[in-house]
Order: sequence, then C-alpha cells, then structure tokens
Amino acid sequence: MVKFTLCAIAAALTCAHCTAAQTLSAADLRQDLFASCFISEQEGWVVADLGRTFHTVNGARTWERQDAGTKRAAVSITCPDRDHLWAAGQVGQIWYSGDGGKAWQPQQSGVKRQLLDIALVDVQHGLAVGDFGTLLRTEDGGKTWTKIALPQDIKLPPEVVEVVEPGDVVLNSIAFTDPDHMWIAGEFGVILASSDGGLTWESQDSSVESTLFGIFFADQQRGWAVGIESTLLRTADGGKTWEKQRIETPWGFSLALYDVAVRGAYGWAVGNSGLLLSSNDGGATWNLVKVPVGMGSTWLRGLSLLPQGHGFVVGASGLVLATDRDKFTPSKERF
Repeated sequence: MVKFTLCAIAAALTCAHCTAAQTLSAADLRQDLFASCFISEQEGWVVADLGRTFHTVNGARTWERQDAGTKRAAVSITCPDRDHLWAAGQVGQIWYSGDGGKAWQPQQSGVKRQLLDIALVDVQHGLAVGDFGTLLRTEDGGKTWTKIALPQDIKLPPEVVEVVEPGDVVLNSIAFTDPDHMWIAGEFGVILASSDGGLTWESQDSSVESTLFGIFFADQQRGWAVGIESTLLRTADGGKTWEKQRIETPWGFSLALYDVAVRGAYGWAVGNSGLLLSSNDGGATWNLVKVPVGMGSTWLRGLSLLPQGHGFVVGASGLVLATDRDKFTPSKERF
C-alpha cells in the first residue's frame, strides 16, 4: 500500500515533561517540519522531527522550542484555541497540552498504528486517522478515544482488491466545517464523509484511484483534495461529485501535492520539490508559483491558512513561508 514516507521516524518515550525553553531564530530552525497550526498572523505552532514542537508569537521570526518528552516525531497538530493543543504521530501516540504547549502529557489512543492526522473542531470533539484504516473519535477532549469502523462500500482499484481489505486503507487527512460535518481523504482516492460528528461514515466517489494526502472544506459544499501525480480535486456539492482540476506543474514533472486550503478568494496548495500553487478566485483556478531555485529541492508539507489569505507553509529543514493573499515570503534566505 502507498504510505506517506515522511512520517517514518522513530517511536515515543514515556516522559511527558518539557525541556527548558529554547528560542531560535528563523535561520536556526533546521528540523524538518511536518504540520502547522496558527491562530493568528503572529501566533502558531509547528511539529518537527525528534519529537519537537516550536511556538512563535511574532509571525515565524523567532521560535520557542516546546518538547513533549518524546524522540518520535508528531506529524500533525491541531489547536482549536491558543491554550488547547493536540499532536499525533508514530505508534498511536497522541500528546495534549492545556497551556499553549508549555507542558504536554500523553493520551491513550488505544492503538499502535501510525497516526497521520489529528483535528479537533473544539476542545471536546475531534478525530485522529492513520494507517490500516485507523479512525479514532473523541468527545471528551481526548481523555478517551474510540475506534470507528469504516464503511463497507469503499471501492478499491481492481488491481488491489484481492490483496487489500477496504477497512485497511491508509487514511491521511481530516477536514471539518462544524462539529457535525467531517471528511477524510486517503489511499486509493478514498474520501469518506460524516454528517453526525464522525459516528458514521459514507464513501464518496472521488473520481481518482491515486492516494490523496490532504483535504479541506471551506463550507459544507465547497471542498478540495490533493494527492500524488499532482492531483487536485474540487467539489461544489459537499462531495457528492468531485472533479479533477487542471493545474500547471514544473515542466516534465508530476509531483505530489500534500496539503490545500482556501479562505475567501485566496487558496494555496503545497507539495514536493517546491511545488506551490495559489488561487485568487476562491479555488476555481490555480496558478503555479515561481519559487527560488534553492527551494526546488525542498518538500512543503503543512499549511495553515487564516481568513483573507494570510497563513504559513512549513516544510523540510525548517522552511517556513508566510503567505499574504497570493504572495509569499520565506522566513529565511537559505533553504
């Protein structure tokens, strides 16, 4: 099965205490960054390799290191407000902070599978997903996580249907618009939708059979999903139908897209080898963004987009891009 290899970093220790605070400049932040969560144009968090979390209060100019007491990377982070954070990653690990990342404690997910995304719509309700069909739900802020069964009607490509069970597909990404309406994207073009807060799910026809790494919904009708082979899908009816959007890519390449988001008129999609797309018409069309030569060998993995198009993109070797509508500024000169 296709898996996102960037998560393959080693498993968690049991200590739940932070190390002493360490402040780094943008130039000194060199760890691979897998995901971000920003609550404003100034304040946000990123998760990195070696179990490290970094916090900024000045728009990514400097970062305070906030360790969760593990050497294994979290690959996803969610922050419904500035105090409550959850991070998830290898071997079913989920870490929680109730004080903005100053101190972290592990939560018992009940699984040992790799968790590839976690998202809480508020401080009580959320989901975590991962490989081998792992789908977890909480309604008490992660004190307990319940495994949810996948629907039985998931369609798989003919060439794998004899060797892969539908309930074992890798689930990569979560999107929600409110506590009731949620979507998940994953392997083999799988898209799942729920209208009851994640209790039950139905399969949607994505129109593709390739792995999807990211999904985002601007409201209950308009959504986007991205994946390998420069796949970018759009729906205008809540996922009842999906269409593949035409996009420009660097000449001769068909690169993976890992994340996508659209806020108002502005949208961004990010991927491998510096692949960066922007939209200024609400995701109807996308433009290939020219990036510096040095960024062409760098993967871009996580995206946090705030209203009016301000946001942050994170990627390999501590790279952070600040977005302003359809323009971006790197946080450091050398990539």
